[in-house]
Amino acid sequence: MLGGVSLFFSTRPLKAATRLSADPQPLPASAPAAPAPAGPAPTPPSVGVRLRRLGRAIVGYFPLTPLGVLVAAGAFAAVRFLAYVQLDLVFLVIGYGAAGIAAASLLFVLLGALRVAWALRAAKSASDRKLETGRSLPTGLSLPRLLLLPFVRVRWTWEAPAADVELAPRGLSVLESAAPRSRGLTDHIARRVIVEDAFGLSRIAWTHTQRASLVTLPHAGALKQLPLLVSMAGGDDVPHPMGVADGDRVELRRYAPGDPARLIHWKVFGRTRKLMVRMPERALTRAKRTVSYLVAGERDEASAAAARVAVESGVLGSEWVFGADGTAGDATDAHEATTSIVRSVSAKNEGAMALEAFVSRAERTGPASLVLFVPPVPGPWLGRALAVAKRRGNRTRIVVATDGLDVVPERPRWWRFFVSIPPREKTAARELDEVVHAFATLRCEVVVLDRVSGRRLGEAHRKALEALDGRADAKTEKAADEGRAA
Repeated sequence: MLGGVSLFFSTRPLKAATRLSADPQPLPASAPAAPAPAGPAPTPPSVGVRLRRLGRAIVGYFPLTPLGVLVAAGAFAAVRFLAYVQLDLVFLVIGYGAAGIAAASLLFVLLGALRVAWALRAAKSASDRKLETGRSLPTGLSLPRLLLLPFVRVRWTWEAPAADVELAPRGLSVLESAAPRSRGLTDHIARRVIVEDAFGLSRIAWTHTQRASLVTLPHAGALKQLPLLVSMAGGDDVPHPMGVADGDRVELRRYAPGDPARLIHWKVFGRTRKLMVRMPERALTRAKRTVSYLVAGERDEASAAAARVAVESGVLGSEWVFGADGTAGDATDAHEATTSIVRSVSAKNEGAMALEAFVSRAERTGPASLVLFVPPVPGPWLGRALAVAKRRGNRTRIVVATDGLDVVPERPRWWRFFVSIPPREKTAARELDEVVHAFATLRCEVVVLDRVSGRRLGEAHRKALEALDGRADAKTEKAADEGRAA
């Protein structure tokens, strides 16, 4: 019977690998993406991995839990060696009662697993869906609640892609909502389905793979409105000492040999008898073209969300080009840009490696301002991005987005032996300050945004957090000294 159940639960392995595109629709023909170079063939799983998978499958299909095995063995021992041998009716009742409960739990769980597996056979594929990170949205999957089977419940989790799953009972079904933890696109969903009884005696678990074109976008959070991300370029609109000498001829200097006579200010010569020539003032104007790029790296989900809001809300201006790590083509509309944002999740270890080539390619059609969406924590990408920003100076604007700032300092190592410290979910204030100061020294305008509150974090706000961080450091050092003294 167990063999038949195992064959019934087994599903065909999915051959299609995870796609690197961000939308199930192909890119428009007007801007085709360059084909990605063929990478090395995937290596087959090792023997150890295969053995672990086999062991997990055997344990999942075995219908009794360790507690169930213990109860069944105890019931057998009570009946065989105590009740019959010593003619003890108490052990006889206890043994048969425990055996009956274990058998009923096993039977009900097997029936429930067959019912759930039959429902999953109709869910081998799902319609295309778009989800968002950090936001629980319905996926369209529903499984029976098994109300006719007493003390039996069904639950499941996502194995790939990683997501937080919420199960909501509605009538006779259980509806699924999921919030993926990272942006991306996959063509399948792997779920770990568990059918178990309320006593913990019996359980059957298996992995079900569903074909589904799933697009996961970075959640915008409170970033509903962004400041206009159009930088200044050389022009004649606004006088500025950092601009290019291309404005109106209102500046004066002494005449030098070779200056054209038409530039001589004759009225000044008539008053002072000195030859002065008109010179164009240094001025700036709004750049007509904006080149924006998303740098992939650690904890870049908030910056990716800011890039998504920027391309969808039109704050990049009327004429812009967008690029991101992990993509070879340039995006010129919101759909292509969203595609590039989702594809960048596969290039977190290659942050800003293609930035210089992208900027050079974009500037072939004319000068433009550069807007960089960068992660809030430093990494290997920082040096590459600084090299590009250094050559452009004030024509570069940096956008950094975070999910709140964490001013709690790192605990000493001895502290971790006594207290379990959860991983950081917010950005450390010191790491953010390192990124901001690195670009500020190059005269780049840095915009820091908080995805949780939707506000722009100014320098005063960050300094206040640094002060809190310093106080927390002092308290930690004091506690460490007291601990060592004790």
